[in-house]
Order: sequence, then structure tokens, then C-alpha cells
Amino acid sequence: MSLTSRSSVPAADQTGTADVCLLLEGTWPYVRGGVSTWVHQILTALPELRFSVVYIGAEKSLAGERKYDLPPNLASLHEIFLFDPSPDESAAISPSIRVGRTEWQAVHSSLAALLLSDEPAAPESIDSRLAEALLALARLAQGVTFERFWQHPDTWDLLLDCYARHFEQLPFIDFFWNVRFLIEPVWKLLRIEENLPEAAVYHSVSTGYAGLLGALAARRRPRSRFLLSEHGIYVRERISDLLRSEWAGPDALRVPGTEGIPALRRLWIDFFVEIGRLTYHSAARIVSLFQRNAHIQTEFGAPAERQQVIPNGVDLSRFEAIRESRREKRLAQPGRRHVGFFGRVVAIKDVKTLLRAARLTIDVVPDARFLIVGPTDEDAAYFAECETLTTELGLSEHVLFTGPASPEAALPEFDIMVLSSVSEGLPFAVLEAFGAGMPVVSTDVGSCAELIHGRDDEQPALGPAGAVVPVGNPPALAQALVRLLSDRELQDRCGAAGLARTQQSYTESGVIDHYRELYVGLAAAATA
Repeated sequence: MSLTSRSSVPAADQTGTADVCLLLEGTWPYVRGGVSTWVHQILTALPELRFSVVYIGAEKSLAGERKYDLPPNLASLHEIFLFDPSPDESAAISPSIRVGRTEWQAVHSSLAALLLSDEPAAPESIDSRLAEALLALARLAQGVTFERFWQHPDTWDLLLDCYARHFEQLPFIDFFWNVRFLIEPVWKLLRIEENLPEAAVYHSVSTGYAGLLGALAARRRPRSRFLLSEHGIYVRERISDLLRSEWAGPDALRVPGTEGIPALRRLWIDFFVEIGRLTYHSAARIVSLFQRNAHIQTEFGAPAERQQVIPNGVDLSRFEAIRESRREKRLAQPGRRHVGFFGRVVAIKDVKTLLRAARLTIDVVPDARFLIVGPTDEDAAYFAECETLTTELGLSEHVLFTGPASPEAALPEFDIMVLSSVSEGLPFAVLEAFGAGMPVVSTDVGSCAELIHGRDDEQPALGPAGAVVPVGNPPALAQALVRLLSDRELQDRCGAAGLARTQQSYTESGVIDHYRELYVGLAAAATA
């Protein structure tokens, strides 16, 4: 499988080495908000740099339409969909690539060293074995189809040995298919790694599949450097997903020493943990959005000496007109009590908790209105459930789902911004609310507490910019909303604190300067 450029890429020079190759998993240009907002910010704010993008998705049919225009400094956009049915791989095999007994032995020996050892190994030793196995597989993948590898007698023997040593409590068929589903997408990555766009810096915005591609690029290209930045912590998110999943076999099947986690879930969890650690150890620099996430990265194996914190930022000049429009509307409507939600209507944003809190809020503040602004088509089933809940709670006259809107159109209509998410990194929605001069009530996720209350070392101390409440707690969320809705002076004080905090620490220009320095420094180190 080779990488293929999309024909609608801007008419930039498609030859030569890019300054930066971005490795993106499930984000830009097919998803709005969050990481995608940041990616587009980087691409458009650094026009002097030449970018390539490799997009890694699950299935082409799920990607939908692009949500962003491609900027002129994007030299190429390549896509790979890991869980689409594979085309005829044999057509991509170069006849000049010959695979002999030596290559097969190297692969199976390295896999055996990784999978069949009974001795406990230090993380560094596991990293070394994993890297050796992946690089051997990458060489093999250039001249062999996955089916040929999977059906090879030595692969079968290795599979049986691994099952007998570690998974014999499970039905073999469950083990067999889980291992295949785990390896096959990795094989696709290994096939394309050799044909990645050449770049001075490979930059992944997560560990996982994109991070693995960056780690391999770093180990095979001595004249390039690998940069990793994370908005959330990918490994922790995948563990959470896997612990909630139902596909990995009966929960009653346990393996001793795995802390009660079903064996096949443990297999997948271990895969993402080890791939994450390999990614951390392959990166020249590791960036997180805030200090708490940096500590979590360290727990998952990131070398502390390579870490730094660079937050998100917004262009405050864009918000001057928004602040003025909002001020005028509030003066014209002194009794207005609008709570605004600005984001995707999807499960991770926990809009259902917001709706339940809205019911409790309106019981105390009957003239409050809730404006839920953002796309409703990314999870149509969840949106339908939210509409049903709105009706069941008697909120149809108080809650409005508006669909997507720009900050210029939406934010002047809000008195308070609310964020009810169960997981976040450093959300742009909070910074945009601060830029508009309004307070925020948020669940205690990601960096939200730090954004709203300020860092411990904040100088001068600016005071709270709203309130922080527990995740999934409608009464606590409602209580915080009622307090703010009932006191306009408090709203203004909190809004001023948020604006001042953003001016002090979260400007787009500061973020762009940090990344420009990182890119230039890493490229210079690679050339040297």
C-alpha cells in the first residue's frame, strides 16, 4: 500500500522535503473543533513553512466531508484508513523487493523475543524489543502481503506458543481474531512508513497509530526529528474506551496478574501502553497542554527531560468586536439570562447532564434560556436522545439547539458559557468565552480548573473566571449556574478575570512562537 495524495491539494510544489509532516489520527480536516482547530491554526499561522499531512482514519465511509479548506502552504495530503477492507496488496508489492529466509527469520525471532519471554523485563528492554520487531516487520511488509505473513507456518507456530503461554484460559478463536485485528492495521502503517513524505520534522499530535508512525520515521530517518504533542492523553483515553467495551470476550474470563481486567482487553491495553511508551522514547521533544497532563505523560513513560508545556491560545484581536457586540446586547437586555453551550453535540460533551442541570436551573430561574450551539450531525443517535430528553424534561421552550455558528454570531448571545464534558484537554471553547469577556462554568476535566481559577504561580492573581463542578453532577452544575445567573456584577468580574488570564497566558501569537522555535530548532538539530 502506498500513500496517495488527494487531487484537491493546493497547487503547491509537490516535490522535495517538507519542513514539517503532520501525522493526524481522526482529526483535521474531517472533524471540527479541539485538535483540528489547533492544527488549522498552526497551518495557517506559519505560512513560511511547508507542510505535509498524513491523515489516519478508521473507515473512509465514516470520514464524511472535509470541514476545513486546505491552505496554500500544504504541499500534500495523504490518507490511510486502517479498518477499510484491504485492496489487492499484491499490486503494491515491488517486483524488485525480494524476501528470503533471512528476512522471515529476523521477523519471527524478534516477535518471539517480544512475545514469548517469561522473564519480567525493564521498560527499556521492552521498548528495544518492540522497536526491533516493528522495524523487521516494516522491512518484510514492503515485499510480502499481510495474508502471506499471517498464513506463514512460523507465524502460526508463534501464535500457538503465545496462546499457550499467556491466553490458554480463553477460547482460541477469540484470541486468534483479536490478534489479527490488532496486527492488521499496524501492518498497513508499516507498509506506508517507507513512503512517508520526506520532512525535516515529523510531528504527531497523539501517540497511538499516528505516534507509532512518527516513532518509526524517527528511527529510520537519521536526518529527521520527531515531535510529539498531546491535547489529551491518548493512552489513558484508549484504556477508558477498552474498559467500557463489550467486544473483547466474556468478562468472566480472567488471567492471573492482570488486576481483574479481562485477558483480551488487557492485550489491547498493553498494546497501546507499549506503543505509547515507544512513541515517547522516540520523540526528541514531548509537548503537553498543561502541567497535569505532563505528569500523566511521565507516568506512561515520557522522559521528563524532553517534556515542555505549551497551552492552546486564541487571537484576541478577533474578539474585540465580539466583546463590544455582547456588551451592547447585554445593555439593551438587562434582564437577559442566557446560558450558552458552544461545541459538538456528542456523548463526550455530556449534553444530557447539561439538560438535566437546565431543568434544575429553570426551576429556580424561570426566565433562563439555554442555547446549544454546534454541529448535531456527528452522532445523530446521541442528538436524537438529547432531543427526546429535552421534551421529557419539559424544556422545549427553554432550550434551543441552533446548529453550528461562528463565534461572532454565537458568543454575543451568551451571558454564561457552560462546558459539561466528561473529558477535555485545554478546550478552545473556554478560551473563546474568555476572549468574549464572559464567565465559564465547567466540569473538572483537563485544564479547566487551571483556566478558571488560575495556576498556583499566577502573578498577579486574577481571581476566578467562573466555577468548576464535578463531572456528571446536574445539581452541582445547576447550583453554579443559578449563582451566576442571579448576579450580573459577578458575571462581569469573572468575565474580566478570564479575559485578563487569556491576555497573560493563552494568546495565539505566543503559542505560534513556541512551535516556530520548536520546528526550527529540531530541523537544525536534524541537519547538524
